Amino acid sequence: MAHVKTILSLAGAAGLMLAASSPAMAQRWGHERWSRDGVCFYQDVDYRGEYFCIRSGEDLRSLPYGMNDQVSSMRIFGRTEVTVYRDDSFHGRSAHFDGSVRDLRLDVWNDRISSVRVRNGRGGGGDWGNRGDDRGNRGGYGNRGDAERIVRQAYRDILSRDPDSEGLRLYVRHIEDDGWSESQVREALRSSSENRQQNTMTRQKAEDIVRSAYLSVLRREPDGASRGYVDHVMRDHWGQGDVERELRRSAEYRDKNR
Repeated sequence: MAHVKTILSLAGAAGLMLAASSPAMAQRWGHERWSRDGVCFYQDVDYRGEYFCIRSGEDLRSLPYGMNDQVSSMRIFGRTEVTVYRDDSFHGRSAHFDGSVRDLRLDVWNDRISSVRVRNGRGGGGDWGNRGDDRGNRGGYGNRGDAERIVRQAYRDILSRDPDSEGLRLYVRHIEDDGWSESQVREALRSSSENRQQNTMTRQKAEDIVRSAYLSVLRREPDGASRGYVDHVMRDHWGQGDVERELRRSAEYRDKNR
């Protein structure tokens, strides 16, 4: 895999068009000194590894080369909200974030992001999985309808269903009475037993992940050698992107792509 040292920071319509059409040409900027609204996406958890960043107000139809389906954490700066998509060009399943996420392995979006939209919003850059009190983005929702909309969307994104009446009342009350932010609602749903059960890895799920990786990279069904990859998915929490990365290092892949 190419050594990614890229970051999207091009201003204006021309820069945006360039970034959307050729992500590999984008320039990296130092997020530690970044003072504008935006978001950085990292290859590893805890905001480590190769990364690229996008300013608020920009879209990225496809991720930079080497980063597609490789994002494991993201850090939000300023008042920024991010919508991520499973497929290129803002297609497929989507989810909305208004706080930083230091470990996407706890979420269905680890190694699953292919395009993004970044906008100004309520976000305060609080870290999910880092602290429960996201003070940068507490309260501030205009009415009960806003609170219900937030809860309904969070249920659909995380649990893939509409909220039941009890759950809707519970989280709306947290927003209205306790000043919960959208990210706190989502964090609570991700920590729920229902979400854990949905995302418990089974051998069948692991085999499906490996099969998808084989079909994507080697264009064939997996053979007996795939059992090692299945074990990695089960034991080491590998995602499809991890399996695809290793398959691209294989002699078979190199022979096919000479």
